[in-house]
Amino acid sequence: MINKKFKYFTNRFVIAIIVFFLWMLFIDDNSLLYLHGLDKEINQLEQKKSFYQEEIKLQKKELKELNNDEKLQKYAREKLLMKKEGEDIYIIETDEAKN
Repeated sequence: MINKKFKYFTNRFVIAIIVFFLWMLFIDDNSLLYLHGLDKEINQLEQKKSFYQEEIKLQKKELKELNNDEKLQKYAREKLLMKKEGEDIYIIETDEAKN
C-alpha cells in the first residue's frame, strides 16, 4: 500500500503538477501572496476614497454656508481670528485648553 502511494507521487506528471502549483503559489510574480497583498492595498485605498469623499461633501456644505456675508464674517472671526477696523480681539486661554 505504501509502495503504491510512493509510486503515485514519483510519477513525473504528478511531480510536474506539484512543482507548477508551488511555483504559482509562492514564486511567480502573480503569486497568491502577492495578490493577497494587492487586495489589502485595494481595500485600504477604497476606505481612504470613501473618507475623502465624505470630507469633500462636508467642505462643499461649508462652502455653501459661507456664501452668506454674516456667516462668512463669523467664520473669519472664529477660525481665522480676523477683525474689523477699530476692533480689538482678546484670546482667553483656560487651563483646560492648554491640556
